[in-house]
Amino acid sequence: MKTPKEKKEQREKRGIGHFLTPSWQEQYCAAYDELLAEMPKPTNTLDIATSWGIVRVYEWKNKDAADKPPVVLLPGRSSGVPMWNENLSSMMANHTVYAADALGDAGKSYQSVPFDGYVDMVNWISEMIAELKIGKVHLVGHSFGGGFAANVALGHPEQTVTVSLLEPAFALNYPSVSILFWATIGSMAFLPKSWRDYALARMIGEEIKEMESDAPMARMISAASAGYAAYLPTPKTLSDKEIETLTMPVYVALGGKSPITGKKAPKSARKIKNATIQIFDEATHSLPMEYQFEIGEALNNFWAQNE
Repeated sequence: MKTPKEKKEQREKRGIGHFLTPSWQEQYCAAYDELLAEMPKPTNTLDIATSWGIVRVYEWKNKDAADKPPVVLLPGRSSGVPMWNENLSSMMANHTVYAADALGDAGKSYQSVPFDGYVDMVNWISEMIAELKIGKVHLVGHSFGGGFAANVALGHPEQTVTVSLLEPAFALNYPSVSILFWATIGSMAFLPKSWRDYALARMIGEEIKEMESDAPMARMISAASAGYAAYLPTPKTLSDKEIETLTMPVYVALGGKSPITGKKAPKSARKIKNATIQIFDEATHSLPMEYQFEIGEALNNFWAQNE
């Protein structure tokens, strides 16, 4: 039988995401479970098999919305399903909602096969939607999840009714060198927590006090950023030609104070033929959590107009 150290070395060699230590996993899961307990109770907890591993998906069934496309949520980097804590109630008011932990990232999904480029990330999402047997969906993603939602829209348009990109990372613009630098600093577990918190605050555009908070969301993201080794490809940055091929309705929400999307993302978003673009001037990259009521209203209106 292999020792924990040998199993860790084997995972690293194979390029499979994993928690660095049981302690980091415990810290992450404690905050994750605390946040999940604050959310409406899921009607079902599913473990969906894909070619790259098992995806944890939670279902919130709305029996009065059987004739409407369901909503599928993709989380941001180093977060997981609980990041939607502030948004779920408005989303499930008129739709059945499915939220997934990203495969290969911190969460309760389990990666078993390494990714060979961004196409594999797109395909596990496509496989998950197909395995859920829910037909075409309203696909919603934040940050990395938004970046991959755009990639899914490009590669598998037949699976989407609409796509909503909330502060999408990479898809509309490639981040600056400074953002990539701070992302690296924030993921170094051996650095003091204060340094990592400062790096994450610089990357997201928030005040350092938000990162130093003892709130479960801050604890969850901090534990994931420092304690999970992810071997993830980044979302593909869409070319102008690719952006122009997106024909389904697309909702784009951007933060005016977000260093990740910055000034280039709005220019790219305006090239989408059927786009609804909303810029929140005072929002950071944490837009869905900062403007949960406005985002909820905008999404419900957007979905209603395109069903």
